[in-house]
Amino acid sequence: MKTKYLALLIAAMGSSLSFGASIDGLDAAYSKDSTVYDGTSGDALTVSSPTTIGVNNTAHWTMAFTISGLGSTSESNVGLLFTYNTGSYKNLEGLGFQLSESGDLTLCAGGFAYNGGTNSSPWKAQTFSDYSTSKPLTLFYTFNAGNVSISAMLGNDTSTLTTLTTLSSGASFSNQNMTQINFSAKDTSGNTWSAPNGITGEYTLNNFDLYTAVLTEDQMREYALSAVPEPAAASLGLLGLGTFLMRRRRA
Repeated sequence: MKTKYLALLIAAMGSSLSFGASIDGLDAAYSKDSTVYDGTSGDALTVSSPTTIGVNNTAHWTMAFTISGLGSTSESNVGLLFTYNTGSYKNLEGLGFQLSESGDLTLCAGGFAYNGGTNSSPWKAQTFSDYSTSKPLTLFYTFNAGNVSISAMLGNDTSTLTTLTTLSSGASFSNQNMTQINFSAKDTSGNTWSAPNGITGEYTLNNFDLYTAVLTEDQMREYALSAVPEPAAASLGLLGLGTFLMRRRRA
């Protein structure tokens, strides 16, 4: 009986270290649990309460999320991770990717169609070579007074944290607030938003949090490490599960 409880405790300890993501002393305004997107499905997170998120030249916020199972794109297609909308400027800005079979990952940020489709901002991009889909990728989309940057960290290797400080700029709009975050590029009516040569993305959203602050690099590392368990934590969970199953078989 003691072996059974010990096994359950070890498994619980391992799993608790790999659930969600967090930053000590900083609460997320909005969060979303793990979701699998197959390249055709999508959904929206409504942004209204408890906190209003602006997109003007005084607003500061960061979207932090971890993805895995990122699917490769073909030719010049851009897979979409998310867009965000406002009431008057639909499908304002977003984040996309291109992933080649050889492992070249290009992160893309830019505007889509807004102002009734009469305006758009250019896509800006940065490419990482030798990306491994076997490791989760934690991304940070930061809006700082109208300037947008993207940071990325691979797995639990803090040395890979890279901030793309000039990826996109000029994204501020007066008197506008964020109303939706559309994952896998879907709006609430089910229509697909497309970037130039765009497709919806195939990936697993492990966790998502929106903070009303510009995260420091230390906070980014903390978030990424809490989302991706250390190998020892994962081994601990497997050890507990294995011990529990052995105990069940003997019983």
